Amino acid sequence: MPRISNCIVLVDEQQSRMVSKRRRREDIKVGKASTTGVGFFPLLELPVHIICDIISRLPLKNIFQCKCVCKMLLEVLKDPYFSKIHLAVAPTLTSNLILEDNIGKSGSLYFFPCDLRESTLSSCNSDDQNARCSFSRGLPVLNKGNAEICFRTQRVTLIGSCNGLLCLYYGSSSHPFYGICNPILGEFLELPRLSASPSASAYANHSGFGYCPRMNKYKVIRFMYPNPTDTTKIVAAVHTLGSDSWRSLTESAPSPRQQKSFDPFLNGALHWISISSKPCELICSFNLEREGFRFVPPPSHFDAPYVKKVSWINVGVLKGCLCICFMYEDIEFEVWAMREYGVQESWTKEFRIDMKFYCGLQFEDLYRPVKLFSNGELWFISSLDSLVSFSPRKRTFRELRSVARWKSDVTAHDLSFLSLKVIAGARSSKVLKYRVGNSNLSPPHYMLL
Repeated sequence: MPRISNCIVLVDEQQSRMVSKRRRREDIKVGKASTTGVGFFPLLELPVHIICDIISRLPLKNIFQCKCVCKMLLEVLKDPYFSKIHLAVAPTLTSNLILEDNIGKSGSLYFFPCDLRESTLSSCNSDDQNARCSFSRGLPVLNKGNAEICFRTQRVTLIGSCNGLLCLYYGSSSHPFYGICNPILGEFLELPRLSASPSASAYANHSGFGYCPRMNKYKVIRFMYPNPTDTTKIVAAVHTLGSDSWRSLTESAPSPRQQKSFDPFLNGALHWISISSKPCELICSFNLEREGFRFVPPPSHFDAPYVKKVSWINVGVLKGCLCICFMYEDIEFEVWAMREYGVQESWTKEFRIDMKFYCGLQFEDLYRPVKLFSNGELWFISSLDSLVSFSPRKRTFRELRSVARWKSDVTAHDLSFLSLKVIAGARSSKVLKYRVGNSNLSPPHYMLL
């Protein structure tokens, strides 16, 4: 009898374990979490805004993988709400660099994500006046083989980036034109041709691209010389995405310098540095809503003698404020921010870099910073062919990546899932869609690597 009872007990235990396993499998199938072990968490039962917030923090490739999980998740990621959340969250975790490569009539844009939380490989303290160190050479290299996205096209000039969209200028064709693309969605919109006769005006090598929040419209402004032989006079034309034409502005346009602004869009206006010799006309702006020009007052000490000693100056955005970066007498790099927009007295010096105390830094290294971050850090390309970060708080320089021969064509960009079909409105049918891996399309196509 004892043996029989032991057998009964053993059978009961086995049946109990089998029932538990069967129930656990059933719980997983219906999306219930197990209280006795590790089960499947029902992600899709969460509110949509939480799902969007979770996925927006994933690396780009993982987000694309989420699209393949199920139809419900695909629809969530197609919703404009997700693109809005992703655009707000992703730039705080990752910055993306665009490297341009133009060879002959062909051009490519390569995209490289940089994790803002990663550790750097080497550093140098700018306050150590006796330091003559050199950075290590074991840096990750940015090359075509490790790019996350490749956007192949004709020979192209990158005009600007706004909310994940890129504005491109194709000046090498017989009839130059502009295009807007979202590289991660593979969408491209060719803007209406400006003129049937390209010889009627000459491109002034400066354009701008921005977003008007009050109108919920994206606009492109282009500067031209009406007479190609006379560069003293300049005119401007504006295009609103979704419309069928360009509008010539009757107001006289301030002539921009032949350089790019690395982050010129703020408060619904585009900003640039003019060629004017008058300090009060140094910083220009174009309001996208009113479509009018105005001058922004520079710091009060920017009188004529001081400006003559400024060998280079550029305009950008730092911590939500308009800022200027400039080189003074080729030995001091300074960054000033306008704390209250339009108020001259609100200009404040954020930081300075004394070129004499940095090992190997040359004044031309800072002629076009790549990006200023909300924490005050500055990214730039050094003469050592590397991407360098300067921390004003720590007074240190850190090498991040090696960029080799790309150093003159590096641009920061925030990727987004904002669809051009939503923005184009009546011209949504003109938006071209390119499939992943299709390399036989012309003009632009994109390919995920």
